[in-house]
Amino acid sequence: MKLHIKEIIIWPEDPNVEPRTIPFDPKKLSVISGWSSTGKSSVISIIDYVLGAGTSAIPVGVIRDKASWYGLTLDTDVGLMRLGREKPQLRQVSDQYWLLQGEEVSQSLPRRPRPNARTERIKQLFDDLSQLSNLDTDPSGRGFGGRASFRDMAAFNFLPQHVVANPYTLFFKADTSQHREKLRNVMPLALGILANEDLVKLHTRRLLRDELRRVEADLNLRREALERWRGNATVAFYHAQELSLLPSGPLPESLDEVIDILKKVVAKGGETVTASGRVSVAVDRLQELRERERASDRSISDGKRRLRRLRSLRGSVADYGDILADQKQRIRGVGWFKEAIVAHECILCGSDTGAARRALEELEGPISELEDLIAGTMATPPVVDREILDVEAQLIKDEQSLLTLRRTRITAEATVDAEQGRSQSLENVYRFLGGTEQALRMVGEVESEGGLRQQVEDLRHRISELDRALDQNRQREREIQIHTSISKGISRFIELLEIDGADGTPSLDQRELNIKFQRSEGEKPDFLWEIGSGENWMAYHLAAMFSLHTLFLRRGSQSPVPSFLVIDQPSQVYFPSDTYKQFVEKDGDQDSSLRSLDLQRTRQIFKAIAHVQKVLGGLQVIILDHADRNTWGDIENIKEVGNWRDDDALIPPSWLRGD
Repeated sequence: MKLHIKEIIIWPEDPNVEPRTIPFDPKKLSVISGWSSTGKSSVISIIDYVLGAGTSAIPVGVIRDKASWYGLTLDTDVGLMRLGREKPQLRQVSDQYWLLQGEEVSQSLPRRPRPNARTERIKQLFDDLSQLSNLDTDPSGRGFGGRASFRDMAAFNFLPQHVVANPYTLFFKADTSQHREKLRNVMPLALGILANEDLVKLHTRRLLRDELRRVEADLNLRREALERWRGNATVAFYHAQELSLLPSGPLPESLDEVIDILKKVVAKGGETVTASGRVSVAVDRLQELRERERASDRSISDGKRRLRRLRSLRGSVADYGDILADQKQRIRGVGWFKEAIVAHECILCGSDTGAARRALEELEGPISELEDLIAGTMATPPVVDREILDVEAQLIKDEQSLLTLRRTRITAEATVDAEQGRSQSLENVYRFLGGTEQALRMVGEVESEGGLRQQVEDLRHRISELDRALDQNRQREREIQIHTSISKGISRFIELLEIDGADGTPSLDQRELNIKFQRSEGEKPDFLWEIGSGENWMAYHLAAMFSLHTLFLRRGSQSPVPSFLVIDQPSQVYFPSDTYKQFVEKDGDQDSSLRSLDLQRTRQIFKAIAHVQKVLGGLQVIILDHADRNTWGDIENIKEVGNWRDDDALIPPSWLRGD
């Protein structure tokens, strides 16, 4: 999921003062350097807050008191977006948002945003961009198995100061039990071990299993009743003879023969009974049941047609999305070409003409329409998945309702046939016939084609097909491949940092949400908290994040994780607090010489990150640190977007002075 931060915006409490903007270059390693208490760490809190956080970690005091709104300008898969959120009041986060999209983003910043959206709309917007299914990660809906959301993916986007070298916590906000449990559930979706289509199959399988349990329970009850009736078949045979429904004679040896004889007795219908009005009522009721049965049958037919169309739509949307993605690839260079045209000078021939710019401006409309179409196709699959599941659930209910109506209608037909021409003096005869007929009908419902036994077989077959589609072995193989790739990525980045690292092969443990190290086969692995040195803790945090983002970028538009990473104070293991400032100010003395190795190691952090960021291309990396240009020097692909020393900070000193 492409989501790059073009700039951070802070609107002052005083509307007469210009907003504060901090621009970033997504193509380079962006660094904000500065001393302590300048607001560096608050950058993570502001980004997280604007992106829909349910709580605010923006520090109370100057950063809240002097600001009125916080905002971001974002570059996404559907184009530019500008987002602002009113500052939190006391302990309550604000529900007020300001949102601009498309061409509106090019407008100048207002002195104070005007709310035009709520938090839920913003969360839904980003959920649609992430293309996450709106189905629960756990079909049973237990515990923390709710649906995965864009907010859950923030675990992969931030390494705040208290996490970047923490041996017990690898992911943002995973130091609380609630976030840990939720992250465990969404991790397979984030890594690509589980796809949205798999969730649909899991939920469908659960529906079918519930229906199978219900039908099997009904079948078992009917079989028990049927077996009890078969035990009384001899009594029924002799009773029929007593009622003159059978001629006198011996009892057949075979139970099946007895049942066949009783079926013939019921088929004859016995003596008729005539009663005024009774036949008319029975006929009316039968007609009503037939109408309801036809309506239910039509509803099932309509549902099946709708299901076929929805499945066809799901496939068509996926194909259409691929076509649009190909179209977008073809216009990637338009933005660069437009920026490269200075005044009216043509970049190709150098002639002074406005034709190229006019031609590009004419393309803006079609490009905007293409981006709107892409946004629409990205939002459609989760909605269609839910529709498919709802239609399947309704079909199961309708089919059960139809079966019940059919049973009732058959009973009513038999009643009408028996009512016509009856003799009330033979009430015992017809009571016997009715009971026997009901028992025989139960035999048919259990054993005949289309009966309960057939339903059980059909449900088991459908569940078996889903089990094959959700092959656990194939999923396990995919999981092993993904974790092997992550493990190799971690090792490569440790090599780039030029540190010794820990003994054993590193890998991501999804259960513990941490790094473990396997030294030899069959031996108990060591976890990050069991190995020594803050240098190792910091290094493996960075290595894990860059390895994961490598995986996310390979998945392309299928990845729900935003393509940016903000790291706070990675050099703290070498220069905690303001020791970097002391090192700079004491340059040349004995202490400074002793710290030169730490400076080289800090430089290696920036060098390794800048290299990986350049190689990956699509990942934006922002570092907040005490270290400044004295550390990274001439390393390529690094851009210092802020140096908050002397008379600069997140909140400009002029705001404090009231200039």
